[in-house]
Amino acid sequence: MKNKCQWLLLIIFFINSFINIDRAEATSQTENSIETIFPTARVLEIVEENKDDYDQSGVQYEHQVVRAQILSGKFKDHIIVTTSENYRFSSKNDKDFWIKENEKVVVQLNVFNDEIVRAEIMSHTRDVPTFFLVTIFIALLLFFGRRQGFKALISISLTLLLIFKFMIPYLFMGHSPVYLAIITGTVVTLITFLLVSGFSKKTVAATIGTVGGLASAAVISIIFSQAMKLTGYHSDDERVLLSISNEISFDMQGILLAGIIIGALGAIMDVAISIASSMEEIRKTNPQITKAQLFTSGMNVGKDIMGTMANTLILAYVGAGLPLLITLYGYESTLSQIIHMEFLAVEILRTAAGSIGLILSIPITAFVTSILINKSVERRQTR
Repeated sequence: MKNKCQWLLLIIFFINSFINIDRAEATSQTENSIETIFPTARVLEIVEENKDDYDQSGVQYEHQVVRAQILSGKFKDHIIVTTSENYRFSSKNDKDFWIKENEKVVVQLNVFNDEIVRAEIMSHTRDVPTFFLVTIFIALLLFFGRRQGFKALISISLTLLLIFKFMIPYLFMGHSPVYLAIITGTVVTLITFLLVSGFSKKTVAATIGTVGGLASAAVISIIFSQAMKLTGYHSDDERVLLSISNEISFDMQGILLAGIIIGALGAIMDVAISIASSMEEIRKTNPQITKAQLFTSGMNVGKDIMGTMANTLILAYVGAGLPLLITLYGYESTLSQIIHMEFLAVEILRTAAGSIGLILSIPITAFVTSILINKSVERRQTR
């Protein structure tokens, strides 16, 4: 029990170390000394609302004028009057919400000389349901996984720590996204396998297989991203980086490739550890099996896993791009039209590179496992 408490405190420390944003208020400082803060507020009154307005360009929108009380930060308990615009009938604005009295919202305040010079409602608050969702996930993980679930929770915490405290900060320093993704993936693999399976021949083999699969996915991504002439600016998320790239030169193509590598990591790890574990059990059941036979058995296990895991990657990317696919279907776009679109090329590259890395991790893992496990058995027999 004492050890579990120590591990729990360790998890809390790790989570707290990379989530250093004050829950009450996030801030940023602009070059002209106007401070931008994002406190929460409660809507006290709807002063005015109109669902049938048109802006100067003739686009229909809805707007509300509300009176709200700030709930957090240095302006706590201040009363503000601000507007909320809702372009739900067009693609001009991504805000699509209608505010009611007593609702909690996130507001953007522009502050100059400790005075609010501008206020705007940004979104509904989502911290409470997000917290409960994560709590349910952790509870189920611990309830069904018990000790292994607890180890998995530690692994997740350390993975997030690596991403937020190592990978992203070094990306901001201008380091190679691809190298950072491979390093992060390798460390995450080691941590996960060591926590779940401990140090063993199986862990070493699965780690080598995973790193080999990741390297394969990286090579495929680099070659074909250049052949497809991908820029990395295929969605609004990437274009937003332009607003903060005045002093930072982001390698957008590299960030795209890093995302592909990290996105494929989980599936490749799953395949590698499954093959290594199966081969270890086969070797225990049949100590007289040869390296060639053990390798063949590992390949057979890999073939069974390969189809479902590749399908998992494809479905994950299709699910993420479903709105765009529906849009293309609605416009009755032909294959000859959409095949040249960068966003589609990116999704195809994600799926293909990840799947190729997954497929190549199978023979790598099977080969390394057959050698390492047989060596350990041969040593015991000679003794």
